Formats: sequence, structure tokens, C-alpha cells
Amino acid sequence: MKKSVFLLLLPALLFQNCSFLEQRNFMETKIISSNKNEKIIYKYYQTRQGEYKVDFYSVRQADSTKLFEHTIDHALFTANTYSISENKNGLIIKTKLFPEERKLVTQGGKSIILTR
Repeated sequence: MKKSVFLLLLPALLFQNCSFLEQRNFMETKIISSNKNEKIIYKYYQTRQGEYKVDFYSVRQADSTKLFEHTIDHALFTANTYSISENKNGLIIKTKLFPEERKLVTQGGKSIILTR
């Protein structure tokens, strides 16, 4: 009897720490930059009432790498939070969410600048 209860609980225990369970209220995915080698995307999730999580990813073939994440409240979610522009050198994401400028380089060599 103990073995059967343990076997029934094992899948629940294994999935308990999976991050996709936290993000059960997936809202949208947007591709913000794309070329033949790599896509830059972001995903919105509602984590709680009035609170949202935003994840930015670099996607190459079947591999994805999280670039950064942050949470925003409902006011920022409904406002135009990001200004995104692309040039030959990379991607510039302007937002008031970060106090200082950040620079990232993806595995595909694309430069991403987060600025105010």
C-alpha cells in the first residue's frame, strides 16, 4: 500500500519545482527580432492579480536562452512599456524599468542594449 501511494505522489513531487507550473497564466509571446539564425522573443505571464512576469529569450534552432526577466504591475502592463528598435548592430530596448544601461550579446552574436 505504501509503495502505491508513493508511486502516485512521485509525479507530483517531481513537477513541484518546475517553473512552468508557476507560469500557469501564460498570456502572449511576441517575436521582436528575427533573422535566419536567431529570434528574440518575449513572453508575458500573469503571476498574481495585477502582477505580470516578462521573460526575454534568444531562440536558435531548438535551443532557447533566457536573456532577462522582470515583473511589472498592471499599470505598466497596459502602458507602452517598451520601445524596441533594431539596427545593423543589434537591438535597442528602451524602458523605464531598469535604472542603468545593460548590454547583452546573444549566442548568435546579436547585441542587445537595455536603456532608459
